[in-house]
Amino acid sequence: MRRNRVFVFLRFLLAILLLWMPKSYLKAEETGYDLTNGKLTILTADGFVQWNDANSGQRQSVTKIEIAEGVRSIPVYAFQDMKRLQMVKIPASLDTIGGAAFFRCMRLSTVQFTPGSKLKMIGAHAFRKTDLRSVFIPASVKEIRNSAFKECLRLSSVTFAEKSSLGIIGEWAFSQTSLVSVSIPASVRVIKKAAFLECRHLSSLKFAPGIDLKKISAGAFSLTALRAVVIPESVMVIDERAFRYCRRLLSVEFSGFGLKEIGSLAFAETALRSVTIPASVQIINSVAFLDCKNLSSLYFSKDADLGCIGIAAFYGTNVESVVIPSSLATIEVGVFSHSGVRSVSIPELVEIIKNGAFSYTRLESVLIPKSVKVIGDEVFSNCLELKEIEFMSSKAPETFGEDVFNNCLSLTTIRIPKDGKGYSGFNWEKYERFIKRKSDNVA
Repeated sequence: MRRNRVFVFLRFLLAILLLWMPKSYLKAEETGYDLTNGKLTILTADGFVQWNDANSGQRQSVTKIEIAEGVRSIPVYAFQDMKRLQMVKIPASLDTIGGAAFFRCMRLSTVQFTPGSKLKMIGAHAFRKTDLRSVFIPASVKEIRNSAFKECLRLSSVTFAEKSSLGIIGEWAFSQTSLVSVSIPASVRVIKKAAFLECRHLSSLKFAPGIDLKKISAGAFSLTALRAVVIPESVMVIDERAFRYCRRLLSVEFSGFGLKEIGSLAFAETALRSVTIPASVQIINSVAFLDCKNLSSLYFSKDADLGCIGIAAFYGTNVESVVIPSSLATIEVGVFSHSGVRSVSIPELVEIIKNGAFSYTRLESVLIPKSVKVIGDEVFSNCLELKEIEFMSSKAPETFGEDVFNNCLSLTTIRIPKDGKGYSGFNWEKYERFIKRKSDNVA
């Protein structure tokens, strides 16, 4: 009888101990994880939840994590803010790393992918603000989502496996890292906004032969140290600010004839010296080459299909000579203002020259074709070296704006046809003394 009472008491005591004992002391197979000497091993899918429930106070003791073979995904926020974590080993079976899985693991410097990896997706912010120095992206990965490696300040190398399946590089994916060079795999179809923004050490960019990339998105390579870029022939659009503030970018080469549009500020404030616009380009958006102060040579293909050069597209450049494509009907506001232009050839089909188009340039003489019907305000204002303007039409433009030749201190001659009409009165009055008909005996 007494023995039975002792036995019951011991069983009761054991039950109390089990309830009191932290789950980390239970067998690993009962919890789905194992924690030993700072190494956390996740054994099953349930192990993630059990670990987070049981060890909220012990997370900072972990320095190494190993995910067991058979586990297929890491949940979102699974290991966020584990300050002492240094190394992670990913099994071949894993296909998804959830969003912010290792976000702000400030000492995480190594991620190992087991050979034969089936990983398909690296989630948004997955490794953001970690201490990674280099990363290898397995061939199986199809998508790297937004900000996956953003602000990994010591990340200097990313290697994409041969026969990569990567199709999408997300917004801000590698932004604000220390990458030195990047080779984009042929499989990549989309590089999203700001993907490599502010990678200030990035001096080399290569696109694999045969790549089917259609668009380089807004700010994708802005604020990098790139020196030269060859745009793949598949690219149809270079979006706004794509290469803005690349202050060491000396050359850009457009390969093939696929490019249709160059976005606003796409190459603004770069060190480009020469640009040849392919015949395929239909739109150059506003301020596309703004303040490229070293840009002295600009060429348009003779068979250009260019329909629009946007406002101030070449403002502040040092371009000296311009032959406007014959496909262009309108010369936009300030398009060459404050540039180094000394000579310009305006084609016969141009009908409109808008405000300030050639203001503050170094033009010495200009020929206005018969087709021009509108000349906006201050088109040639402050062209201090402008001496002579010749109008080819016997009928003055329908619209002649205010102060077209304002402060053109060297102007001596506005030459018009012998039978020219309409070149007087209103905004012409202040320039009538310079008007000379072609029959006049003028040297």
